[in-house]
Amino acid sequence: MSLIKYFHKEIQMYDNDKHKPCVVFDIDGTILVDGIYSPKDSTEIIQDVYKFLLYIQNVHNIDIFIITARPDSRINRMGTIDMLKKLDINYKYLYMWNQDIFYDFIEYKEEARKEIFENGYNVIMSLGDNYWDYGNYGGLGVHIYNDGESFEYITDFL
Repeated sequence: MSLIKYFHKEIQMYDNDKHKPCVVFDIDGTILVDGIYSPKDSTEIIQDVYKFLLYIQNVHNIDIFIITARPDSRINRMGTIDMLKKLDINYKYLYMWNQDIFYDFIEYKEEARKEIFENGYNVIMSLGDNYWDYGNYGGLGVHIYNDGESFEYITDFL
């Protein structure tokens, strides 16, 4: 089943008047080919994930949150914001790893998803290339393998 079909399944089952549905994306190895900071052309973008993101953003008007383990520095944040703008990715909030607050990026990612929930959202899907990109507060996990070569849908978490 494709990302879009799984999304439709999740959104049809969604029954929560208190929290607005949203989807969370990692960047590296999820939207972009792993090791690419800012893509030069479409070969450096994981097309299935990118097209899915644009679909839910533009057709369904679903809020998108980005949670990346890119270190949060002024230069890094500005470069990431610029890259997302060039890709026409409209996100509600960009979470970047503040290493002064979180020693462990696994804890950081879960706390970011928890904060999203505490701010009135319910994550229905989390997409990423590592197991810590989904889990508690993450809805249906979508594990991206080998720069989009395959996907695994995760409902049972560690």
